Amino acid sequence: MARKPVDLDVGKGWEYWSSWSFYLPLVPFFLIQGLRAMHPCFFTATNPGIYTGGVGIESKYKTLKLIPERFRPKMVLFEVNTDINMLEKMIKDAGLTFPLIAKPDIGFRGLLVKKIHTLAELKTYLQTYDLDFIIQEFIDLPEEVGVMHYRFPDAPQGAINSITLKTFLFVEGDGSSTLLELIENKDRAFRQIDRLRQSHGHLFDTIPAEGEKIPLGEIGNHCKGTLFLDGRYLINDKVVRVFDKINEEIEGVSYGRYDLRCKSLNDLETGENIKILELNGVGAEPTHVYDPRNSSYFAIIHAIATQWRIIRRIGVANMKRGGYVMRPWPMIRSLVDLHRYIKKVHGMRSTMR
Repeated sequence: MARKPVDLDVGKGWEYWSSWSFYLPLVPFFLIQGLRAMHPCFFTATNPGIYTGGVGIESKYKTLKLIPERFRPKMVLFEVNTDINMLEKMIKDAGLTFPLIAKPDIGFRGLLVKKIHTLAELKTYLQTYDLDFIIQEFIDLPEEVGVMHYRFPDAPQGAINSITLKTFLFVEGDGSSTLLELIENKDRAFRQIDRLRQSHGHLFDTIPAEGEKIPLGEIGNHCKGTLFLDGRYLINDKVVRVFDKINEEIEGVSYGRYDLRCKSLNDLETGENIKILELNGVGAEPTHVYDPRNSSYFAIIHAIATQWRIIRRIGVANMKRGGYVMRPWPMIRSLVDLHRYIKKVHGMRSTMR
């Protein structure tokens, strides 16, 4: 099933609001969920195989290692204290070739995710940021999709309630405008102007031919201009069975969003030609709600609340079966550590600009 690129430049203001805009109004709701579960950290019991259940503090590398090898990209973890001179050998031993993707081991919303083309570029990038980085195979498959799957303990099958199709940012030439002018006349692209000056600045004065599509990104994150589209029409029993089988091979995970690439949308029904780039736990959003054609701010609020009811029900079911649940104080310390980490990363980004 081939999909034509959708070019919607009708971004709504709330698409770019801070996460706090969506989660702060839900604080009373989260407190009620904790009371109903009779434990404030019920969500850690939903995915005991992922640290904190996957609220965003966990190592992406360790989480990816839970995924069956045939579904995950080749990768290696480059930790802060590793000798940079070991990098080339690490890449070779992992079977990696350029271009590849570098991303922080603890990351969110595409922060510092970058496509790297040479060893020298990679060394410079890793030495710029005092962070652990995953160095990952670049998966050059045309479709990027997010699939939200969950399964209750002892249920005969799981369920999928969100599929997101991603269209990478691009502009289309008219035969007379420069690339810079095309970017300035497209709101979704213009919001990325600082990033695009670094990646495409040398092409700004060129004039693309009429109808020529100029790609402006290959990282499937909303904050990098990628358009998220509602793909729930693809949900059927065949797709559910594929992700049930994948989930059965992942210990300690009952809820998550699989961000993947595949050759065709038909692969979602067969399980073939799929590479899972990330598995996000309880902190994952049902990203189809960011489709600017049919969503709203309140639809996002409602979707997040619905997801957390599911998370609570699975967590409670696992706790009743004697499953692990994190104690409050370690959870609080982890959240404090996350706040410090975010502050550190943003501080480094400001310094490097």
